[in-house]
Amino acid sequence: MVNRWASGSLAQRGQANRLSHGAAIMPVLLIVGGGLFGSQAAAYARSRGIEARVFDASLEGAASPAAAGLFKEAWAGKRLAEHYRRAIPVLDRLYGIRGVTLKNDDGEDESFQCVPPSAILEKKPVLAKVTAVGDGWLETESQRHEGWVYIAAGIWCQQFLPELAISGKAGAAFAFPGEQPGTIHAIAPGRQAIAFVRDPGFTHFSDGTAERDYAQEHEQATLSRAAALGLTDTPVMRFWGYRPYTPGGPVFRRIGERTWLATGGRKMGTIVGASFACRLVENELRA
Repeated sequence: MVNRWASGSLAQRGQANRLSHGAAIMPVLLIVGGGLFGSQAAAYARSRGIEARVFDASLEGAASPAAAGLFKEAWAGKRLAEHYRRAIPVLDRLYGIRGVTLKNDDGEDESFQCVPPSAILEKKPVLAKVTAVGDGWLETESQRHEGWVYIAAGIWCQQFLPELAISGKAGAAFAFPGEQPGTIHAIAPGRQAIAFVRDPGFTHFSDGTAERDYAQEHEQATLSRAAALGLTDTPVMRFWGYRPYTPGGPVFRRIGERTWLATGGRKMGTIVGASFACRLVENELRA
């Protein structure tokens, strides 16, 4: 994606909300990025009767497929408590929240909630690279589209808004063959190694690794932690990507009359993405 944010009046750029037989036609919601943020925005908009179109170029380094999809209120803390409260009914209505029980280092069961990425991620996005975004429109390499625009492109958001301070921290998660009992092992404050059945037939493992300069030793450390939890077979899938980090936490910003941007979900992308989807549709598009 190329940074070509273009300004100009709606009259200059094309009126997205045109009239037909005297009645206003609701604009389509054009979403840049088919990860957790973009996919949840599309699903929520459709649930409220708004047409949504997701553009995704399948860029290497997208973090959403690696997400565990696990969450609990204590992980949200005070900073993300409002997002958590707003997200739970959205997630349950759109996808259904399932319970997951993990055994901790003390041998006690801990309860979590889960919505796996496979349930969220847009099934049939428009597989096209967005080359330019303006107020109420975007362009791919072959076509121009007009409507509301929601930029939810993870670490690539900065290409559309250069002044946005964002950094990517990489990590890898793995799927191992078979279904093993769920376990959670504390590594450091706020960081855990987790093994559980995220998708049928496989045991998902992640350890919260997030490194700006990701290297082979980080991956080996992750696999060693997996082995310590009994996952010694060769993994059948590797999920690798850059989580988006922004100073002060997640960003939701209106950057034009008909254009918004959201990123910075860090390790809580499922929760924050659902919260922002509700905010976009209810507070912005339907206002």
